[in-house]
Amino acid sequence: MQDINVFIKDNVNQVAHKSLHIAPDIPEKKLNNAASSMKLQENVGSIIALLDSTVFGSGKDGLAFTGKRMIYKPAFLSPEVANFDELELAKYVRNISVNDKGKEKVEEFTEITLKNGSSFRVDNISECNLEKLADFLNTITAKFDSFEEEEQLIALSEMAEEVKVAYLKVIVNMTYADDGEVDEDEFAQILLLMTRLELSSESRFTLREYITSLGELDCLNTLIKTIDESCAPSHNKSLKISLVKDLFSVFMSVNNGNHENFTFFNDNNHLFNVSDEEVELIIEALKLDFKMLNDDFTDDALTRGMKELGAKAGAVGVPLAAVYLSGSVVGMSAAGLTSGLATLGLGGALGFSSMATGIGVAVLLGVGAYKGIKHLTGANELDKTKRRELMLNEVIKQTQSTISYLMEDINFITIKLNDAIVAHGAQDEKVKLLLQKVKLLTSAGNVLTQKGEATQSKCFKLKCPSELNHEKLQSLTREATKQQIYTVVMSFYEEKIVEREKDGDTVTVRILTLKEGNSTLELEKLAKIFEAIGYYKAADVIKGKLSGLFS
Repeated sequence: MQDINVFIKDNVNQVAHKSLHIAPDIPEKKLNNAASSMKLQENVGSIIALLDSTVFGSGKDGLAFTGKRMIYKPAFLSPEVANFDELELAKYVRNISVNDKGKEKVEEFTEITLKNGSSFRVDNISECNLEKLADFLNTITAKFDSFEEEEQLIALSEMAEEVKVAYLKVIVNMTYADDGEVDEDEFAQILLLMTRLELSSESRFTLREYITSLGELDCLNTLIKTIDESCAPSHNKSLKISLVKDLFSVFMSVNNGNHENFTFFNDNNHLFNVSDEEVELIIEALKLDFKMLNDDFTDDALTRGMKELGAKAGAVGVPLAAVYLSGSVVGMSAAGLTSGLATLGLGGALGFSSMATGIGVAVLLGVGAYKGIKHLTGANELDKTKRRELMLNEVIKQTQSTISYLMEDINFITIKLNDAIVAHGAQDEKVKLLLQKVKLLTSAGNVLTQKGEATQSKCFKLKCPSELNHEKLQSLTREATKQQIYTVVMSFYEEKIVEREKDGDTVTVRILTLKEGNSTLELEKLAKIFEAIGYYKAADVIKGKLSGLFS
């Protein structure tokens, strides 16, 4: 049976075309306004579609759909809610009356009747086909008996480990398919992808074993079934598009950018359910990724290329965010890519504004690490490449992290080799001596890696307040799309009772202090969150308080 979230996303456009926004392509400002006026602050990530009926496009009035309900917000009135499991009937009504002068007046509305006997009218919705709305709602009640809300789009790195492992195993299967082995270039691409997806150490161990399985691979049908069963139904299509993109990415990376004669994909395309138009969009996205590495590819060219790609994605009916669910082919994570695009003013415009959950929610704000980003108007050649430099720095970071994981792999294999030699009673002194040297090198490499990571961790920790100003955080995360950030930040802090000097007396106060034991990756993302929300900028805090007074 089809999932309710998928059904609404696939069919809601019959209700309206203009002024209808479908997740994740709902502009963040409209999303915040709708969430506030329709009382959906706690469900903002679950909004599937928004029909904006306002004159100036604020998103405060109109219709919103989630997997559980439809909300109707008329101008100047409180919102009406029709929970799908309480919906009895939706009826389209069209009345024609004639006044004393013989002039016809047409009254048109959709009457919503609930199982408890109450009812309300949906009318005065510009661009909405009220008859189609009634049919749409009646189809929902007829076809479905269970209703659930789902986050509409999250980065692949935030998904369940079993999804990510099965996803990567499909990539490994592809690399074995052409010549029966994973060569060094293919292995490097897989390692980069493992880093971008932020696999746990246990999952990396599983993938290391799988890559060295010498052809004893899981059935492709079984892997696809695992993905289908382990991911939320509304994420499935985006995940398949992302998977095809990464298959082409690895294939093109080891074939000089050529995407022709891709036998593995051609033989198994029926399993991925991706159309020819969607494949063409994927190829265009990959070509743009590779261009970003060119010396003469400026910020302006990247901005223009992304806008053109966004337009093509819209024509195909695919959220561009879905294409970049796992990040960029050049080794950039989904969060890093979104942050980089935001510095170009493109993040929200291309549907990336609702791409992350959990700690990755920092990308909702479009992190711009370069302090003078607003002043980059293209005045000189340096300015024209500075923002692209931020994106390339993200690639460097991802590569460095991958090298760290590679050191773990080498150490892992060295231990296995040592165990095998001991188990077989090998006595060759030269073998033992060589093994000792390899162990020494890998151990030193691990020590240096750990030292570098510890130093990085300290740097990121300096950018996170050791004592959190709770009132300031609240004022900066008032908007619906930022409220999840409040929850994420608070999860890193714990309440402590300390003694402080005040007016010459010792008093007991409660403070929020940063917890110990956070990983370097967690601290990095937390630091980006504080930077993105303007925690250390007085002007942003004042702005947050003022918006609270007048909202």
